[in-house]
Amino acid sequence: MKAFRVLSVATAVVTYALVVLGGVVRVSGSGLGCPDWPLCHGRLLPPLDLHAIIEYSHRTTASLTSVLVVLTAAVAWLAWRKRRDLVIPATVALGLLMVQVVLGAITVRLELPPMIVLAHLATAMALLGAVCVTAVSALTPQLAGGVDRVAMRRTLVAAGGTYLLIISGSLVVGSGASGSCDAWPLCGGGFSFGFDGLPAIQLLHRGVAAVIGLLIVFSLVSVLARHRRQPAVRATVALTLAALAFQVAVGAAVVTLRLPAALRGLHLALASAVWAGTVILAVIVQRLSPHPALPWRGTDIDVVRRPARDVVLDYVSLAKPRIIALLLITALGGMMMAERGWPSTGLVVLTLLGGALAAAGAGAINCWIDRDIDGEMLRTRRRPLPDGRIAPGHALLFGIVLGLLAFVLLAFGVNVLAATLAISGLLFYVFVYTLWLKRSTVQNIVIGGAAGAIPPVVGWAAVTHRVDLTAVYLFAVIFLWTPPHFWALALRLRGDYARARVPMLPVVRGEAAARRQIVAYTLVLVAVTLAVVLTGVLGTIYLLGAALLGAGFIALAILNLRAHRQRWSRVLFDYSIAYLGLLFAVMVADRMIGKV
Repeated sequence: MKAFRVLSVATAVVTYALVVLGGVVRVSGSGLGCPDWPLCHGRLLPPLDLHAIIEYSHRTTASLTSVLVVLTAAVAWLAWRKRRDLVIPATVALGLLMVQVVLGAITVRLELPPMIVLAHLATAMALLGAVCVTAVSALTPQLAGGVDRVAMRRTLVAAGGTYLLIISGSLVVGSGASGSCDAWPLCGGGFSFGFDGLPAIQLLHRGVAAVIGLLIVFSLVSVLARHRRQPAVRATVALTLAALAFQVAVGAAVVTLRLPAALRGLHLALASAVWAGTVILAVIVQRLSPHPALPWRGTDIDVVRRPARDVVLDYVSLAKPRIIALLLITALGGMMMAERGWPSTGLVVLTLLGGALAAAGAGAINCWIDRDIDGEMLRTRRRPLPDGRIAPGHALLFGIVLGLLAFVLLAFGVNVLAATLAISGLLFYVFVYTLWLKRSTVQNIVIGGAAGAIPPVVGWAAVTHRVDLTAVYLFAVIFLWTPPHFWALALRLRGDYARARVPMLPVVRGEAAARRQIVAYTLVLVAVTLAVVLTGVLGTIYLLGAALLGAGFIALAILNLRAHRQRWSRVLFDYSIAYLGLLFAVMVADRMIGKV
């Protein structure tokens, strides 16, 4: 079975690559890069032309996919014929492959007729779904008992909605309406309707996408609520919702930033990932117990009536205000860096308020997801959810509403790019870090730190309406700062994380390894903060300030390594907070003086 699992997973991965390359072929206009079939300009190897190479890469991947699909079906019939859950999807995939090959040949021969191109994409998506079903069925044990029909129906609805959305997107491209609205989320500056001709088709697709997107989110979150103790469910839901979120962000960026055609294939790649994720989740749910996990402390406790002041304070605590304060400092720093001084007060207020709402929404949803972990840790067991002072559903709704308010406020009051970046940070923190990385890998905070690095980029985009290398530098500083900052805290809370079975670095690799990693990341962080001077963006004042602050950070990291005392971990943690705030202050001061 191990060999078949490897084969089926490889088939699914290569099929996904085939679909993505097919999208690149279409959006780049490379469909006739090789006008003949199966050769390319009468040759076995394509000429050195970009469109020919793109089209030929797609054909080569299609050939590899064909071999793998045929081989998977053959092995399923020969070695696992009694496993209907393997034989049926593998056979369906083989049939779809034959249809796909025929459609591909017709597409080239007839020079890209729109309806054949649409059928080609629809069949490719169905093929991707079939090979994903085969792979997940091979990787997961067979079901013994009933099926959770409620969760199954919801995943099927999500999968069906995604499939229809992809088809509707293909119709938009085929009609030539993909570039008819030069703004987002609506036309004409982003907030007006266009009911004539091609803009109407584009707006119809966006409306369908909004409805289906909400349906997908509701379906997947409800499945997660029923089976949230299953690691496979948590990971699949997190990755699928993250792909959906970034698909929306890319869709907005394609319009507002006018991305090159080849990069627009990323939109279809993310849509394909959402489709694969919903199909995979459907197979996983089909093989789970029909009885959702029993509630744990703090999930279904009746909330007694309490004074309004206490209730308000509990909701404020869900938002994690201490974290918000630091995020807003970096966002303001990004704005002042971009402006080389103080931007308009109105813009500052709207940007920081929108950023605060996004961060608060992320914090509240994080509390809802992690209420089981919080109940196990001494530091967090008195939070409102594990202590039963707020109903879990209310906390989730609170977080979602805050996130929506943040997007609307930033989109209408600042600009769509800032709004998209802010909501992307929220979604990355919730779905990639909280739902997936935090409980599954020792690198959780390293990758998850990307969410906390978004605020200065939002501030920069709020002023400049774009993202450039300076904004990327601000992102990199916080991204590299996060691991030593958080691991200093994790050293002090090692027992708590061990009790809650969260794989933080000090728990999994030990304290000595964590202290060494803190030193390593601190050295890289300080090197990056100094190297930026070479670009000319910042000058001597910043260089001196960054060098002094960095020297202090390195000294404390080394003391923390050599002393092996928790006292130094606390000092390092506190200093890291002051370091970040002061570093941004020095950046702003240097830019303002340089302007004068």
